[in-house]
Amino acid sequence: MAAAAAEDDKGLDQQQLSLGGLKLPLKYFVLTLLVLQNSLTAILARESRVVRVPGAQLYLGSVAVFAAEVIKLPVCLALISRDVGGPGKMLSEVKEQVFVKWRDTLSMGVPALCYCLQNALFFVALSRLSATSYQLWSQSKTLFTALFFVSYLGRVLRKQQWLALALLTGGVGLVQYQEAAAAGATGMAMGGLGGSAVAIGVGAVLASSLLSGFANVYFEKVVKTKTDVSIWMRNVQLGLFSLPQAASLMAADSAIIASSGALVGFDLLAWSVVILKALGGLLVAAVVKYADNVLKTYATAIAIILTCVVSSVAAKTAPSLVFLQGMGMVIASIFLYNLPVKDVVGMCKGFWPEKEAPKPEADDSAGES
Repeated sequence: MAAAAAEDDKGLDQQQLSLGGLKLPLKYFVLTLLVLQNSLTAILARESRVVRVPGAQLYLGSVAVFAAEVIKLPVCLALISRDVGGPGKMLSEVKEQVFVKWRDTLSMGVPALCYCLQNALFFVALSRLSATSYQLWSQSKTLFTALFFVSYLGRVLRKQQWLALALLTGGVGLVQYQEAAAAGATGMAMGGLGGSAVAIGVGAVLASSLLSGFANVYFEKVVKTKTDVSIWMRNVQLGLFSLPQAASLMAADSAIIASSGALVGFDLLAWSVVILKALGGLLVAAVVKYADNVLKTYATAIAIILTCVVSSVAAKTAPSLVFLQGMGMVIASIFLYNLPVKDVVGMCKGFWPEKEAPKPEADDSAGES
């Protein structure tokens, strides 16, 4: 089974996308899109959760999650229609894959629940943490994903790859260390965010990371073992579970919805976040299909660096030495994770050359008379 999975991965690695005559491996294209989506979502989501008018009602995170799920469904149906050759064939395909093969659809209930709760926790965390602090703590998903990658998928990570993942986690931590410390100091000085609020935010991030790691690895296993179903159809199956769950989350905000309406607080910035979250769900599915979840964590790490660079430019501040050290660790981690074992051994020998054994001294006694 492991050998079959390896063969499938090789086939996916060879898929390419043509852009104006330039051929780009499909997995790197979707990874690049995910980097941009993650970075932009973190920046805009934090801005959208800031109260600009005293007493104004922020948009409801539960409604935003529901709206993102509603947006994804017609997009997936349109993509299926394009692939199969029209709306009529699309409806027949959906009927066959979703309702006739209902046992297969039922398997999507597990990741759907995880994704729904993860999205809700996203807004809980960002209401209590800065964008980069959120991403700092969310790096726990790197280790959660690796653990599920090995224990659930049965994949093998070499020692150098475990070291690379640890280096990645530490590097991202350094990248965001000063911003997180400054945000904590500001919160203490202003008294706006108490220890309990920060603790809730951190707890929400860790729970979100655990759910994300498991759901993505579970989804990867389903997608790569049952290749006759497209990733867009998988998203339709997920939507059947995600939509009712997202709607149920709005029950907690029923009082606000009844008094002010479901779309209270929604502006252009809020809708931008919703659209980006919907796009993120589709991109994650594509990355899991054409790459894997460990590479996805690297895309997230690069997005964090990009977020910090943008924040630094916006604040007109120069990158600190700590930031540059962390960025160097992340870059080194990328190379270390992807280098073949023989290259790593060769590099180690280059740094620590083996000492030559001392040559035996010539025995002069044999020549003496």
